[in-house]
Amino acid sequence: MNYEESFGTIPLNKQNGIWQTYLVKNKSGNHWGFPKGHANLSETQKETALRELKEETNLSVLKFLSEEPLVEQYSFKRDSNLIAKKVYYYLVEVSFAAKITSDEILDGKWVEISKAKDLITYDASKEIANQVEIFLEKL
Repeated sequence: MNYEESFGTIPLNKQNGIWQTYLVKNKSGNHWGFPKGHANLSETQKETALRELKEETNLSVLKFLSEEPLVEQYSFKRDSNLIAKKVYYYLVEVSFAAKITSDEILDGKWVEISKAKDLITYDASKEIANQVEIFLEKL
């Protein structure tokens, strides 16, 4: 089994007292989820997460809501090889002006965090959305 890591963000913004998150629809796989990607050489986890957010959505980070990332784990097949994947997501408050800036992304939209799991494609990411909702209730 091969192993992969990705790093991303859960982009959040509070509008009229309600937390919203920005989801992206990826071209590869045609699925909805949070912005993420692979690290470049010598890039830290946070640097990768922030670069991917900027590349995919053009959103600017206002602040980190937590220094510890949420971790998503799953496995999938690529070219008949089983891949174990781990994704580290940082919770960040961002500006509201998003613009899809990557040819890897088909679409993007703001959704209330409580409704994000209705749009997110994969179960592991739906569970991350649940964890974010619980975290935000404690703020």
